Amino acid sequence: MPIQYEYMEPEMVLCMKLKVPVVLAEEEAQVVVDTTTHLPELAKKVDHIDGKVQDLEAEPVFIHEHIGRWQVVIPKEWNHHFKHITGAVSVVKKVLVQGVLHKQIYYVNKEDDVKHFQEEVPFSKVVELKTPQPVLDEDNVVVQFPKPKFDITWELIRGSRLQQTGVIIVRLKIVEERQIYVQLCPSPEVCPPGNLLEDPGLEQWVGNVPVFWGATANVGPTSVAHGGGQGAELGITNPTQEAAIFQTVRNTQAIAPGRVYKLTFWARENVTAAPVSNFTLTAEVRFFNRTGQQLDGVSQSWNSTAIPDNSYQQFSVNTPAAPAGTASALVRLTFSPGTNNTNTVKIDDVTFECTGGF
Repeated sequence: MPIQYEYMEPEMVLCMKLKVPVVLAEEEAQVVVDTTTHLPELAKKVDHIDGKVQDLEAEPVFIHEHIGRWQVVIPKEWNHHFKHITGAVSVVKKVLVQGVLHKQIYYVNKEDDVKHFQEEVPFSKVVELKTPQPVLDEDNVVVQFPKPKFDITWELIRGSRLQQTGVIIVRLKIVEERQIYVQLCPSPEVCPPGNLLEDPGLEQWVGNVPVFWGATANVGPTSVAHGGGQGAELGITNPTQEAAIFQTVRNTQAIAPGRVYKLTFWARENVTAAPVSNFTLTAEVRFFNRTGQQLDGVSQSWNSTAIPDNSYQQFSVNTPAAPAGTASALVRLTFSPGTNNTNTVKIDDVTFECTGGF
């Protein structure tokens, strides 16, 4: 499956509304936390201090100003989202960051025992955005931050007073979740499975018309079909006149540019009294865009001598890759009689499937 591919579709497309995170700004905040702590007892030294930042929170601070002042900083791709705003717009200019620096202090007392105690130091910081950003909805703005970094240095004074300086570095990402419409492309999977035709066995009829197929005059059902059931007989009314059945496949998930298709069907010649076998059977696959313009296609013909008159035989046609802009495919089987022809052709079990591509 390709990671990225081009989809050439300038016509009508299927779209879906999604909510996506839009990054408004990225900032880095540095907070210095100075503390002086008295140890529970006299100590020879401080061995080490472990720490972690807990309960980290960030709250965006908004102001409200006329939209006209902020048009110049609205990215081009979002310009039309702000067109409906005629008065004040919410603008995020600052972010209030707060949290707790949790420390585990390990020291060595006079008896050379390693002891420890914990300390929690709250901190806060107001971060000014380099470029304030207008937003569509304050309630959809959140602040994300990865795991913060920190460093702690210390000095033990007179055995019990511990002077500490902690430096905390927090990276902020201010994000607004916005709703946008995206175009849904056909799946880049090589092929959808199965037969793409409706009623491929030509079982459903209303009079002399197959329900899921188009048909010209001179077509009718036949009970002598491949594998039982019904099929279609071409030339059934007048074997000296042309007849055809056809079906258009418009499933955009099945018919797409770059795919290769195969048409297969079963056929037999129906021999009448005083037979004259003089006809051609043509199988076609044509590709069209959304406006009905034919883009490409393939056809193959068999004369009457190639079609058995006593049993069904399978025939097939392979297509080239569907061209860019393909939106539908037409499958057509045409019976074309010659001079004095008396015989007809019976068709059954038609298959149109994707065999590869991309």
